[in-house]
Amino acid sequence: MIKSMGILIGGIFIGAVGAEIICKNYSKTIKSVYDKTCSITSGITEAFNKGYANAMQSQEAAEPSV
Repeated sequence: MIKSMGILIGGIFIGAVGAEIICKNYSKTIKSVYDKTCSITSGITEAFNKGYANAMQSQEAAEPSV
């Protein structure tokens, strides 16, 4: 159990150091990927909201008034 915890903590440490090295060496690439991801995410959110609004309008029109 202790050996497993040591391996886990070591892996986290090595991963954090690796991430820092990658961020320092490829900061422009990471920023461009981040910007593209934000753009895609906002587009998906907008499309979902429009589709949801259209679906709710269709549902309201299909329901009989009481």
